[in-house]
Amino acid sequence: MTYASVVAVLLLALGWLLLGGRGDAPEPTARRRVDSQIDYSELEEAEREVQEADDADSIRNWGAGATPPPLA
Repeated sequence: MTYASVVAVLLLALGWLLLGGRGDAPEPTARRRVDSQIDYSELEEAEREVQEADDADSIRNWGAGATPPPLA
């Protein structure tokens, strides 16, 4: 390969990275679209539950996908 073809391949790769179709990709931590609406009432309720928790164990296992601890 000549230097010109190597430079051309690198420019194509750079263009692909910069102009790729990632505009509607979900946010990795929230698993939601960037343009989706946030339910602020649900968020405030969750914050209130965490602040009013009796102990650290009750808020440690809190969140999406968390399962309640087994009954003793």
